Amino acid sequence: MFNLLIGWLDGIVPSGRFLEYTEQRIRQELSSNLAAVEALPVLSMPERGDSENDQVARLGRVVALKESGRGHSFKFIATPGVEPIDSASIERLAEKLDIGSFEFQRTHWAVKNVDLFEVLLEDQLSNTRSRTSEYDASGAVRFPIDTPRDASLVAVMMPFNKAFDIVYETIEQAVNDAGLHCVRADDIWNHDHVMDDVLSLIWRARIVVADLTGKNPNVFYETGLAHSLPRRTVLLTQDPDDVPFDLRALRYLLYGLGTQDRRQLRTQLEQRLRTLVERPTA
Repeated sequence: MFNLLIGWLDGIVPSGRFLEYTEQRIRQELSSNLAAVEALPVLSMPERGDSENDQVARLGRVVALKESGRGHSFKFIATPGVEPIDSASIERLAEKLDIGSFEFQRTHWAVKNVDLFEVLLEDQLSNTRSRTSEYDASGAVRFPIDTPRDASLVAVMMPFNKAFDIVYETIEQAVNDAGLHCVRADDIWNHDHVMDDVLSLIWRARIVVADLTGKNPNVFYETGLAHSLPRRTVLLTQDPDDVPFDLRALRYLLYGLGTQDRRQLRTQLEQRLRTLVERPTA
């Protein structure tokens, strides 16, 4: 899900315009849960024909959302480093984003039950498909966006080392306990190039579990690909020092190889997976 803000960057949204053009079920769930609304990504853009503002959409988040008089006050914070998107591009994707044509001409706040980033990424990849091979001259990769997603698939990224087999068994047990199924990257061989299989696995998966133990460069690269899509990602490690500085702001599961340690990992991972499955897609 994502927040759609038409005509506002911050200020006060009148009650009648807050969660307008939002599915009734979602409106009922979110109208009294502003923290859940804040947690959703935001697509903010001016009304169609607004000559006082650039006709571009911005990605970001809202903070300080609260009831204020007869409306809701908030502040919009654009995501650093993300370039604005031409409004015409968003209008072209209106159907996929569940935005009615008339909405572009009305100042309002809606919540759409759509994976915003997946739509934008698929559009970007689709636009480059005719210009690139699987690996173009710049080294860019292309995900198999025509391949169906699997809502119960967990992709497991870990070193190609038999020493991790016992860890994978524990992960597999936790995944099964959560009512899902998993595939380890080195368990598949559908393409001549191993990275084709990895890209396909990450694309199809609902959740990615990445074991950072040993600072394996392949696992780090695959984790970056998962984050870029984005895919829900659970990080594991046997040693906190193996977690790069840039990832230490993210929560991870620390585990050991003893019987009791692996039992604890199984329980903690199952709980985390269940939480991610139950959480609305952002």
